[in-house]
Amino acid sequence: MISHRYSILLNLAVFGLAGFAMAKDKSLTLYVSPSGDNARDGHTEAGAFQSINRARDEIRKLKSGGTMPDNGVTVEILGGKYVLKDSLDFNESDSGTAPAPVIYRAFRNQTVELIGGRVLQTSDLRPVADAAMLKRLDPAAKGKVLCASIAALGLSHADPYPPKFDDNGGIFELFWNGKRLPISRWPNEGWTTMKAAIVNGDNKTPGVFEYRDDRPERWVNNPNVWLKGQWRVAWEEPAIKVAKIDAVARKITFAEGIAQGIGNKYTRPAGNGKEPWCALNLLEEIDTPGEWAIDFATRTLYFWPPDGSGELSISQLEKPMITVNGAAHLQFIGLTLECSLGDGIVIQKAESNLIAGCTFRNLAKSGVVIDGYRSGVRSCDMYDLGAGCIQISGGDHKQLTRSENFVINNHLHDYGKLKAMYSAAVDVGFGGASNAVNHKIAVGVRVANNLIHDAPRDAVLVSGQDNLFELNEIYRCGFASADVGAFYSWLDWTIRGVVIRHNYIHDTVGGVNPDDGASGSLIEGNIFAGPRTGVWIASGSDHITTNNIFIKNEGPVFGMDDRGVSRGYAKNPKLLDGVNGIKPQEKPWSKHFPEMATLLESHPELPLRTKFTKNLVVIQSGDPLNLKLNKENKANPALFESSGNFVTATDPGFMDVANGNLGLKSDSEVFSKIPGFKPIPFEKIGLLKDEYRRKLPDSSVTRRPKGNPMFKKEDEKNFGT
Repeated sequence: MISHRYSILLNLAVFGLAGFAMAKDKSLTLYVSPSGDNARDGHTEAGAFQSINRARDEIRKLKSGGTMPDNGVTVEILGGKYVLKDSLDFNESDSGTAPAPVIYRAFRNQTVELIGGRVLQTSDLRPVADAAMLKRLDPAAKGKVLCASIAALGLSHADPYPPKFDDNGGIFELFWNGKRLPISRWPNEGWTTMKAAIVNGDNKTPGVFEYRDDRPERWVNNPNVWLKGQWRVAWEEPAIKVAKIDAVARKITFAEGIAQGIGNKYTRPAGNGKEPWCALNLLEEIDTPGEWAIDFATRTLYFWPPDGSGELSISQLEKPMITVNGAAHLQFIGLTLECSLGDGIVIQKAESNLIAGCTFRNLAKSGVVIDGYRSGVRSCDMYDLGAGCIQISGGDHKQLTRSENFVINNHLHDYGKLKAMYSAAVDVGFGGASNAVNHKIAVGVRVANNLIHDAPRDAVLVSGQDNLFELNEIYRCGFASADVGAFYSWLDWTIRGVVIRHNYIHDTVGGVNPDDGASGSLIEGNIFAGPRTGVWIASGSDHITTNNIFIKNEGPVFGMDDRGVSRGYAKNPKLLDGVNGIKPQEKPWSKHFPEMATLLESHPELPLRTKFTKNLVVIQSGDPLNLKLNKENKANPALFESSGNFVTATDPGFMDVANGNLGLKSDSEVFSKIPGFKPIPFEKIGLLKDEYRRKLPDSSVTRRPKGNPMFKKEDEKNFGT
């Protein structure tokens, strides 16, 4: 028999072990508050830490002591402003696990603002009193502009611009009540144009041009003048320092040359007289409330406050606001990141990390950068960003290992405010304007149910293998550029297995534009509506365009060319190196993409195996196709197949085209005219409600413009490259 004493001890031991297991099974909650104290324990609202870093360090201590809860840790961040003087850094030691993630989230959906800047009062500035400066001011601004010494304000990032740049030039930005304020600019809206290029120049020789207006005469004595413009082509927009302004000859000489010089490249030497440009950051051009400038010579900030009361914020943090390097199973939920000179969140070597329900705004660079596996961005809002919104990459392109990364249900708009060219809402491994340098591997990424609109250039930059783009709505992009696409890819024969399906692309410039030999897309079940959208294949192979709906007033809706012959793509190092680098004759490439095994021996410079089949084309006039092929290539059956398409000038049976519902009725004639035509799930395209997006934007923002796209006329027919 077991003695009574031993029985008690045994029961106590069993109870103790069970109690310990129960404790271990529970998750832990820590609290952070702007009014908290880092000396507290963080376990209650009343005992909240003051900083997120303190909560992170507490979790590190738990992990190092072996007492990490089995169900993970949640850091509840109470509403308020958290000013970051440095990045919030996370590394491998901050990881959670699949059953026990580490979550940093806004407490009860309160507004948590992470700010990478300083908050100033207008009382920190004084009216301009210096006679010389008053003389330089526009008459409308006298008595209204305030100023302060940069040093006295304790601000950094106010050094002179570099001789040439294509973003914000490294200087801070101003925000008023959370809205970006415009740096002084002439003209205030839009652009002026060059009259003629006098010296085209190059990298070593600065350009010289004749200007049209009298305004530059006001800047003659200012040694710090920069002009931003599309000096050569509409997809480059550098700002360049001015060396001299000759008011008599009406000539401007640059201090620095740029690659291939100035003046439209197609109409050299004088250019075309339409090259747009503007002047930036001039005291003389502060002429409306809200404008500001830095005088680099005196290191003074000048600012015309907007009417009414407001909070003035100045961005200062140039690093990413949050960095994650090597950490797994981290989640950031419901946070707002704003007023910073760098990116929002940068995650490297990712593994199963999530960014959800967050807002990114008023950043000088991108919202999120992710590289790794099984990680992504869900149900976030991103707007008023200096560059793009999301850059995502990962996987192994040689072994075709999928990253399983994702970009789902995000509202991405009004981006590219400072760096307009190649700053996309979603950049899937493309690498922006420096594609040849910054390109990253992207395999098996899913981009779905995003709403993308109002940006100067591309919506989505495409590269990689086996990437899926579906159920996205895209509109009002690309009107400030050329060679642009809602989906744009460039100069890469290894782009394969890309699926672009069930997207609604309307009232934008460019639809699907695989440019300069980019290859390997299935374009299926999309709706293209409006005068400047469609599909253009620029000499790339293996593109199939099928089961789509095109609605325009006038054709074409599809085009292709054979530019690869005249441009020598068969000997292009970038194209050849890309193919040779993946060993296409070996598995897995030879099995997954068998056409690649013999590509280099099969005239890869041609748009081989291009198909346009079973598409509905609704146009009032014109030819639906534009084939810019030489006579020999037009006769080559290996290049192009067009079959089974239905072209009509009348409504084929849309649900309600006048009110923007382009779903097809069940009795639409399309289904008899194109046997096997698959319905497009129009009602599922765009943003959805989920646990992180509980409310959809106002219907006027989200979609379905009224008016019939069949009757929208526009002179510009070029919808791609």
